[in-house]
Amino acid sequence: MKYLITLLFLTKLLNASMLLAANSYCIEDFYIKAGSFYYLRSDNNTWYSTTTDTWTQTVLPNYVYDSSTQRCNPNMSYILGMQVTEYNFLLGLVGLIFGAVFMFFTIHIFMNVGGKR
Repeated sequence: MKYLITLLFLTKLLNASMLLAANSYCIEDFYIKAGSFYYLRSDNNTWYSTTTDTWTQTVLPNYVYDSSTQRCNPNMSYILGMQVTEYNFLLGLVGLIFGAVFMFFTIHIFMNVGGKR
């Protein structure tokens, strides 16, 4: 069961895309070579190129490509107005707080049970 949960978690994390706002394309990857801008579109997995170098300014991260609707949807961290690192830090902090509270009350319960003989 733990392997299934880990696999589902990793497949969700690996489904990251970017939005090419100049043409509203969802792209998986891009690079610049010899003054040309190359990008891989998510909808048909085909590489395209252009010589316009201003397209690099229109690449927006934190989007997820939904193959059923064929649209780029913003990631949850983008909806909340955070960067991905801030969102992950917040999730980690909440997990630490919940873990500390759980451990505190678990230790407190075991100490009370052990004291009543």
